[in-house]
Amino acid sequence: MRAHRGVWGFVLIAAAYAGAFSLAKFWMRGAAEVRLGAARPEYFHYDIVELVLRTRERELDASFLEAPPRLFVERGGEPVTTIAGVREMTMARVSGGVWIARWPVPWNAPSGEYRPRLIGRPEIAQRLVVSPFRIARRAPQPMPRGLVVATLESGAPLESMRVKGPDGLETDWRGLLDWARWIGADAFWMLGGQSPGHGEDDIWLKTNLNMIPSVASECRKRGLKFGVYVMYSLTTAKKMMPGYEYGVEIQDSRPVATRAISIGDRKRLDDVAAFLRPFAADPNVDYIGLDYIRNALGGYELVDDFVAEMPGLTLPPEWPKLTRAERMVWLARKKIMRRDADFVEAWQWWRARRVALIVRELKARLGDKPMWAFTLTWEKGWHHGQDPVMMNDAGIDIDALMFYEADKVQYAEMMESWNGYVKRGDVQLLPGNIFDWGLHQKDSKGPGEFSRRLKTAVKSVYSDGPARGVFFHDVSRLCWGRLGKWGTAGWAQEARQTAAFVKSLSASEMEK
Repeated sequence: MRAHRGVWGFVLIAAAYAGAFSLAKFWMRGAAEVRLGAARPEYFHYDIVELVLRTRERELDASFLEAPPRLFVERGGEPVTTIAGVREMTMARVSGGVWIARWPVPWNAPSGEYRPRLIGRPEIAQRLVVSPFRIARRAPQPMPRGLVVATLESGAPLESMRVKGPDGLETDWRGLLDWARWIGADAFWMLGGQSPGHGEDDIWLKTNLNMIPSVASECRKRGLKFGVYVMYSLTTAKKMMPGYEYGVEIQDSRPVATRAISIGDRKRLDDVAAFLRPFAADPNVDYIGLDYIRNALGGYELVDDFVAEMPGLTLPPEWPKLTRAERMVWLARKKIMRRDADFVEAWQWWRARRVALIVRELKARLGDKPMWAFTLTWEKGWHHGQDPVMMNDAGIDIDALMFYEADKVQYAEMMESWNGYVKRGDVQLLPGNIFDWGLHQKDSKGPGEFSRRLKTAVKSVYSDGPARGVFFHDVSRLCWGRLGKWGTAGWAQEARQTAAFVKSLSASEMEK
């Protein structure tokens, strides 16, 4: 019995030594490893990727203090250049053995796997463990093929409105829906939220708010889908509403408040979410939407956030001594002079990111109701701080492109720009045009130029096939706007033919 006890004791002691040896070996291997990877496994196009290098070796960490580690990001074995022409980055130490670099996801970067790569340092190559990360795309809610939308932007009172319908007879506000159906619309999107209201403390103009359920019900009767949208940033009066931070422009080298609420204002996000929440929950409302979801005016009040968050910026030596007003002026000059193309690109990308983060939070608060946004189309939206790919990833299901206010040459340039930027799998685009002869430079063809531009946009906005819908903006202008000698009937006829063209394209695609 004692012999057996001795054997078992020996076995237990040996096992303990073996375990301790294995644990020590595992710890030593872990201590020797240097790990490089992203903070998260997956990112969207509005993200800034945080790349992290970790080491538990004090000597290596100390050597990095003398010569900070440098890296780049590769895809398919090739280095990737990101925003502002950045390819290589120098890492910064945030704590003992932890170094980071921040890499903004490039405009419409291809989906898939990316990998950070350390530059130099061959002495640690054998113990460097590198983890890849992915750039992903959000899958939007599918848009109906051949979707045709008519919008209403007017704030005129619906209750007292008189409309001459397609049959020539005068009726009430329902005549707007008569026209929407006549031109071939499947959906009617109505402006519901604009600020300020008439009362001293009214955030929202209440003129037509109580009419929205009636409009939704009438749309249901006519087989029209219904949507409500809100103006996010721009206000309709110079009166400043209490509690908001406003966008800032620079005039005569001084900051001046505009009539647009800053996209950095948290109260506005809360108020817009509260306004849209009942419509997001209403089964009679099919879509919710956002207009002026961008820097409507100004934007220089965001200077400190921009500098703090955007990597790769070069600041003047006197930066710490500048007042906030002086920093705003500096930003305005850098942007307006456009001598530093990389800086301008960084500003455009960062603003688009901020807009996308607003959309992401609204989507999270409001649920799965399909959401659209109106996007200005100069420089693919970048000029105004919007990017359709970021919008898609953040939660926009339909990006309604406002191809307005351009002459023929500018329009052709915009088409070329968009065609070279997006494919149909990147984002669901809905090209649109406005019922307004003046905004078509009073072209001799009038509504013929209106429809030509729309058909061109539908055929050319993507590089790999036509857009699957179109929108007409807005029905009140169709009834009372600047229409030239063609009048309502002439413009409506061109819209009707354009709607039929879009639906025929979609039908042909489905047959293939």
